[in-house]
Amino acid sequence: MDAMMKDVQQETAQSHGGRLQGLEYSLKDVDSFRRKAATAVKEKNVPVEKTARKVNDLNRYTLTFEPDSYTEGVERTYERLRESGYEPIAEKNTWQDPVYKGVNTSWRHTQSEEKFELQFHTPDSFKAKMENHELYEISRGNDLDELSRGNDELAKSYQDAANHLQNERYKDVRIPPGQERIGEQLIRDELNPRVPAEHVELVRRKEAEKHAENFAKAQAKAEAKAREQAEREALGLGGPEQAESQGLRNRLATKPAAEERRQKSDAARIDPLPTQSQSRGPALR
Repeated sequence: MDAMMKDVQQETAQSHGGRLQGLEYSLKDVDSFRRKAATAVKEKNVPVEKTARKVNDLNRYTLTFEPDSYTEGVERTYERLRESGYEPIAEKNTWQDPVYKGVNTSWRHTQSEEKFELQFHTPDSFKAKMENHELYEISRGNDLDELSRGNDELAKSYQDAANHLQNERYKDVRIPPGQERIGEQLIRDELNPRVPAEHVELVRRKEAEKHAENFAKAQAKAEAKAREQAEREALGLGGPEQAESQGLRNRLATKPAAEERRQKSDAARIDPLPTQSQSRGPALR
């Protein structure tokens, strides 16, 4: 999928200046998925297995375009993906939302049914989104419950404070002309102008703590990966990225089971001798 999105990016870069951002985050972190599954169980009593089947963003990507070429770049990306057998299964346009601005889409291949998430941003909205990452975690995790100690009114006020801080980073983000043509227009959050200043400051401190915690985790992960790579090289083995990429290519090159069974059945009727069919999965080339 990384290779597929790089192909899309190269084409849109030539026509509309598209850039692929955050490729190192293209595979959803396991802790993030656990949090998503646990929230579904707690709030809606949805079994983990159902969440696993329905989740669309285990693989996720971000394309950015400058504001003046944004809408046309997104529309060309839609055309490119449809030409390759993908169809959108979710389209959320939140450019008018005060807390998160951009377009989030999910795609599924019509034959293999593989799914991925694709976000569309401008460079400035992507920057704001990344700077708001810890606030997003605070809003979606248990931090507000811990701060409010079970007081629903207080938890709501802390959520308003988090929204206020996220909105601050979007104030100077330019909304692309023509973006209203893309997807379903959604406004999911409203700002509370009367949120207490002390609650804003408390959430700001919590954000700083979360940022330091995430930085330490990322550093430890990078160091562990470097040690693993050094050990593999000392043993004369290829890098883990090479092995993972080859594994994905092998998997994606396999045709859907129903089609493979049909081909084997057809071959058996034509030639009684065992035959092997050379499969090719969905590709963008």
